[in-house]
Amino acid sequence: MINTEKTGSLWPYLLFLPADPDRRDEFIRSVLASRLARGVLSSFDETGKVLQRDLVETLPHSNKSILSYIKTLSSFGLITTGSTIHHGKRVVYHELTRNGWGLARFYFKGLPSDVEELTAFLLEDYLVHLTTLYREEGLPGSTLFEIFARTRAKAILDGSKDYPSPDFLLFGASAFYTQINCEKLPSVGGLASCSYPARRLGGPTAELALALAQEGFETTFVSSVGNDIDGWNIIANLIQGDVDVRYIVVEDHKQTNETIIIDEQKGSRTLVGINPATSLSITSPSQVPWSILERTKSVYIGEAFVEVAASIAANAKTHNIPVLYRCSIPFWELGLDRLKPVLSQIDTLLISNRAWTYLKKSIKPRPIQKIRDVTDARIVIRENATKYRFIENEKTHIVECGPDPSELTEWFVVGLIQKIAEGSDILKALQHAIKYEKTKLAA
Repeated sequence: MINTEKTGSLWPYLLFLPADPDRRDEFIRSVLASRLARGVLSSFDETGKVLQRDLVETLPHSNKSILSYIKTLSSFGLITTGSTIHHGKRVVYHELTRNGWGLARFYFKGLPSDVEELTAFLLEDYLVHLTTLYREEGLPGSTLFEIFARTRAKAILDGSKDYPSPDFLLFGASAFYTQINCEKLPSVGGLASCSYPARRLGGPTAELALALAQEGFETTFVSSVGNDIDGWNIIANLIQGDVDVRYIVVEDHKQTNETIIIDEQKGSRTLVGINPATSLSITSPSQVPWSILERTKSVYIGEAFVEVAASIAANAKTHNIPVLYRCSIPFWELGLDRLKPVLSQIDTLLISNRAWTYLKKSIKPRPIQKIRDVTDARIVIRENATKYRFIENEKTHIVECGPDPSELTEWFVVGLIQKIAEGSDILKALQHAIKYEKTKLAA
């Protein structure tokens, strides 16, 4: 182990040596230990080429020594040699091979301008060599990639923000959205031209976490993803957005939720892929960061399993921490009796327009009264495109809003949750949220 206190920061470098011990010793003595190494290998230009005459003219070494070193580099497959016409004369040039490029970079004084390309080259080469070694030794290749996945996970998570007392603690699902715009959907068996699919992090709670962090609030997000490229991309995007992701659970044998959104002239269609192998949300109270919950200013519960959501709400209530709950249609489908352990312990219930449309059809008659029978929480409903219905105790207020957007957005919830956490009157918080949303969407 190198003592970095004595040597300074370590260079992220990778150098492959010949497998044969004798050839390896020769490589170290004749290539790496040569006094010509730095001078020759630093002379190649950005295209990886150098004229032989330039080497001879500029380096403070004898022609014989330089040509001998060039021959050694060639014997190890680090350069190739050719001739070309330069200023009307035929000249000899030398060009770095891919492995030669790796060696030449070893002598750079600082990080090269193409550091992204360099790291990609080093990583690809390293994995190719290791995979070849595993195959030759009869070792399972899957083991290698499991190691890589764990290492990548640790590197990504080490970059997460660490908020011991966050402003907001959010619980919900993460997903990767694929969005397609079509002028008109085809009939069954038909064909239609649509936009190229756009892929992005999605899910109301994940989007809310990014929006809160963007506004400068310390935000911790608790969720789960599969141990796949989409899951790690979600985590990376959240980290880049300054969200604390230390409590996101990565499930080895599950896959990240995939959602397809198809937009056409008539409206939008959302297709959510759910099966037993899909990672939807945290599944146990043991995955809740209870010490963080006790120190947060406000709790938001989105797509969470009922038993977990009930435990979160109950704990927050004992610590006088306000809880907002946005119940989506799949959970409303469970029925009010099943949801009662959650609904009875929250402070504010958010109902989207899509959920309200469902409730009016499924809970008859008087859906609001039946919901009030199981909760005394304040209720905020996006009733239609132009108004919110707000219910507190026995009073109902109608608050006008703009028709665009016609649904709850992350910006509306940011404005609402911010004022609630500050202790503002809920009606004023609602009015603030509408104005705040309008400002953000117009920006």
